[in-house]
Amino acid sequence: MQKTRNINLDLLKVLACVGVVLLHTAMGGFKEAGSWNILTYLYYLGTYSIPLFFMVNGYLLLGKREITYSYIFQKIKWILITVVSWTLIVWVFKLDFAVNPIKKLIGSLVQKGYFFQFWFFGALILIYLCLPVMKIILNSKRSYLYILSLLAVIGLIFELTNIVLQMPIQIYVIQTFRLWTWLFYYLLGGFIAHFDINTIKHRFKRWMKIATIFLFLVSPVILFLLAKTTYHNFFAEYFYDVLFVKVVSLGLFLTIFSLSLNQDRNKWIVFLANQTMGVFIIHTYIMKVWEKLFGFNFVGAYLLFALFTLSVSFIIVGMLMKIPYFNRIVKL
Repeated sequence: MQKTRNINLDLLKVLACVGVVLLHTAMGGFKEAGSWNILTYLYYLGTYSIPLFFMVNGYLLLGKREITYSYIFQKIKWILITVVSWTLIVWVFKLDFAVNPIKKLIGSLVQKGYFFQFWFFGALILIYLCLPVMKIILNSKRSYLYILSLLAVIGLIFELTNIVLQMPIQIYVIQTFRLWTWLFYYLLGGFIAHFDINTIKHRFKRWMKIATIFLFLVSPVILFLLAKTTYHNFFAEYFYDVLFVKVVSLGLFLTIFSLSLNQDRNKWIVFLANQTMGVFIIHTYIMKVWEKLFGFNFVGAYLLFALFTLSVSFIIVGMLMKIPYFNRIVKL
């Protein structure tokens, strides 16, 4: 386990955070018409945000020499404290006293409560509960490869089934419980953690980085065509099992991870990275502020919507981090 902070992981968090905001702000600009435009492009660029979040988390935890249940329960405790705190804040603010807050709390973890994006926390909790046992099983790079191969095959079966049926069958499984997908990305991050950083930089050649960036930049076209002609569903969440997305996600992770970054010269990365979880938490309510104040009945509204949501979220989280207690529930 590395003792010094890896600023490359911080940059990955920032990029993933931007991608999540794009996923939630750009779709409204093209979904109804089903047409191709700049918002379509930006939306599908955001596809890789969730895989990157899981990979970063997997790298950090599975890179540890030992994972105990006491440590895992501490991690879960703070996730639950964060979810409970924000649920109660909204519950009180909305004067929603006729509704059981516990129902809203549990609902958030399965994509139904005040914070639909908290399904990510629900999935993390399930993964965390498996980690001490998995750490014992994953005792070599070969064991990682076996399990990753199995999960990749499962994902490929879903991909082929979706193509045959002309619809995503993942629609029948709440995102929280698509563990075959999230475990793949999580273990992929853990697998990378078992390689020396200098070895990765040496083996991940320049041409691989160029190929990754090229595939990343053209991928929105590919995913849009797949969504429109085969899946008949525009939501990016159904592409995480696609082998192409997995390859590009790995390439993006390694491309950013292998950059030579100086922490002293890039303190802004650390500053923003510390706010990413807070932005992830509050940005959906910043979106509601825009919708109420401005709406979308003017040219460029959706582009400004994304920029407004991202910038205001970072500003507010930056202020909350200076307030006692609030600084703990915007940073996990």
